[in-house]
Amino acid sequence: MAIDVQHNEAAAVEPEPAVTLRAVILGLFLVVALDVLAIYVRYVFHGSLMTYSHIPMAMLMVLMLMLLSLAVVARATGWTLSTGEWHAILAMGVVGAALPCFGHVGYLIGYISAPYYFATEENAWVKHLHPHLPDWLIPSNESNAIAWYYEGLPRGADIPWDVWVLPLFWWMTVLVAAFVLLACVAAIFRKQWVQNERLVFPAMAPLIDLASGPGDGKGWLPEFTRNRLFWIGFAIAFGVLAWNCINYALPGFPRFPIYRSRWYWIDRQMPPIRGYFGIFTVFFSYFASLDVLFSLWFFDLLFIIEGGWLNKLGYKAISPYYYTGVYAWQTKGAFYVLIFSTFWVARRHLRDVVMKALGKDDSVDDSGELMSYRAACMGVLASIAYLFVWLVQMNFDPLQGFLLLISVVLVYVGMAKILADTGLPFTNVPSGPWGMVAPFFGRRNISLSTEVAYRFSSLITSHFKGLFLPALSHAGRVSEGVPGNQRRRLMGAIALAFIVSWVVSVWLTVNLGYQEGAYNFNSWEITRAAERSFKSTVEAIKKPNEPPFYEKNPEELGFFGFGGLVMAGLIYMRYRFVWWPLHPVGMAISGSYLARRTSFTIFLAWLIKFVMLKVGGANVYRQSRPLFIGLLVGYILGVILSTGIDMIWFPERGHSIHRYG
Repeated sequence: MAIDVQHNEAAAVEPEPAVTLRAVILGLFLVVALDVLAIYVRYVFHGSLMTYSHIPMAMLMVLMLMLLSLAVVARATGWTLSTGEWHAILAMGVVGAALPCFGHVGYLIGYISAPYYFATEENAWVKHLHPHLPDWLIPSNESNAIAWYYEGLPRGADIPWDVWVLPLFWWMTVLVAAFVLLACVAAIFRKQWVQNERLVFPAMAPLIDLASGPGDGKGWLPEFTRNRLFWIGFAIAFGVLAWNCINYALPGFPRFPIYRSRWYWIDRQMPPIRGYFGIFTVFFSYFASLDVLFSLWFFDLLFIIEGGWLNKLGYKAISPYYYTGVYAWQTKGAFYVLIFSTFWVARRHLRDVVMKALGKDDSVDDSGELMSYRAACMGVLASIAYLFVWLVQMNFDPLQGFLLLISVVLVYVGMAKILADTGLPFTNVPSGPWGMVAPFFGRRNISLSTEVAYRFSSLITSHFKGLFLPALSHAGRVSEGVPGNQRRRLMGAIALAFIVSWVVSVWLTVNLGYQEGAYNFNSWEITRAAERSFKSTVEAIKKPNEPPFYEKNPEELGFFGFGGLVMAGLIYMRYRFVWWPLHPVGMAISGSYLARRTSFTIFLAWLIKFVMLKVGGANVYRQSRPLFIGLLVGYILGVILSTGIDMIWFPERGHSIHRYG
C-alpha cells in the first residue's frame, strides 16, 4: 500500500508532456499556414500587413483559427491538447513567423535579384556595382531568368530554378549560422531576463493567456472565452471591423474612423504629432508597465521640443517627421549605453554561463534551459567564425567585418531587451550594427568591395526588427509554460519550424514571382527596398573620401556623448530610486521611425491604464484582463473576416485594415 501511495504521488507531480509529436506537427502546420497566408495576402491580394510587426498578424490569425477549431474537436471527441503543448506550438509559430515577407525572405529575394534587373545607364550600376558583386550569392540573369521573375514567365517556359539553387544554398547556410548565433544568445539571456530581472514581455502576455486557456472538452469554445468581460471586448473590436467591411460593397456606407491618421503641426520648424489610434498597439501596451508607457510618449514629446529648438538654432535634427543629424546621434548614444548596461546588469549571470561552459562551476544549473550553456557558448563561437569567413569571402575588410559581427550581437540584444520591456508590436532598431562601425572609419577608410559586401550582408546584419533574436527571446518567455526537462526538445522543434518556414517562404516567393510577375507585387521589400539601398551604395562609392563623422561634423560627436551621459543618468536613477518615473527605454528609441508613428497611441494606452489604476486600483486592472483579451481576439477575427472577403470578392485589390501604428 505504501508503495502504491508513493507511486501515485510521483505520478501526480509528473509534468504533462509538452513537446509531443502531435504538438510538433501542429506547430509545423501553423508555420506553413502562416507562410502561405502572409505571402498571398501581401503579394497577390494586397491586403493587410501580415508580418510587419513583431507579433505577426498572419501567425495570430492561424493560431486563433486553430484554437477555435481544436476546441470544437475537443468538445466533440474528447481529444485535447495540454497547455504545455499549446505553449510549444506558440513558440514554434512565433519564430517561424519571423521569416516571410518583411521578416527576411522578402528582402532576401528582392536584394539578390535587383542588381541586374534594375541596372540602367542612368544609375551606373554596371560600372560601380557589378564589378564588386559576389556572384556565388546572386542568381544569374542568363537567358532572362531574373527578368522573367519580375515580369512573369513566357507561355510554356519553366521556372529556371537552376540559377537560384547555388545562391539560395549559400544563403541558407549563412542564415542557419545567424539562427544558431541568435538562438544561442537567446538561450544565454533567457534566465537573466525571465527569472532574474523578471521582465514583463508584454507582447507575449495575451498570447500566453490564449495558450493557457485552450479547449478542454467542456465547451465548444476555448476556456479564455468564458468571461463576460471577454465578450464585451470581443463585441467592440469585432463589431467595429465587421461594420467597416460593409463599406467594401457600399462605398458610401459610413465607417468608424479607426484607420485615419494625419500629422498635426504645432510649428513648421518642429516635428508634428501623428494623430492615430492604433488599437493593435493598445492591446499589447495594456500589459506593459505604466512607467514604460509614460517614458515612451514623454521622450517623443521631448523630441518634438528639443528637435524643433535645435532646428531653429540651425542644427540638422529633424527630417521633418523623424530624427536626423545631431538628434539621431543623441539617440544613438543613448541606445548604445542601454546596450552596454544590459550586459553590465547581466554580468554575474554571464560569468556563471561561461564558468559552467568551461566546466569550472557545477553549481550553476542549466538543465531547464533551451540548450546547455556549453552548447550555447560553442554555438556562438562557431557561428561567428562561419559568418566571419562568409564576410571575408565577399571581400569584406576583415577588421571591419569582425567589428560588424560584434555589433550585430550588441544591437540585436538591445532590440530584444527593448521589446521585452515595452512589448511594442511596431518598433525598429534605432541604430543598425553597421552604424556602430562605419561612421567611425569614414568612407575614405572603407573599400569599395566592403561597401557592396555590406549591402548584401545587411540582410543578416542590419535587419530593422533585429532579425530573429526578438522572436527567439519571446519564444524563451513562452517556454516557461513547458516543463524544464522538455525545453531542449522545444529548441529542436523551434529549429525545425525555422527551416521549414524558410524553405516554404523562399519557394512560394520565387514561384509566385514567375507566375504573377514580381513587379506586380508592388511591395516595398521586393520591388523598392533593394533599389533604394543599392542607389545609396553607389552614391557612397562615388564619395570615397568622406572622413569619419567626428571630423566631418564634430558637433555630432558631442550629441552622441550627451545622449550617452543622459542615458547613464537615467539608468542610475532607475536602479537607485524606486520613485523615479522615467524608464530609460524611452530615450533609446526617441525620434525613430516607428516610435514617432506610435507615440500618440502609446499616450492613449498610458492614459487608459493610468485612469484605470487610479480609479479602480490593481484589482480592477487585473480583473479587466479578459476585456483586453476579448478585444484582441475580436480584432484578429475581424481581420480574418476582412481578408476572407478580399479573397472572395476583391482579389488583387484588397483592403488594408491592419496597419502599423
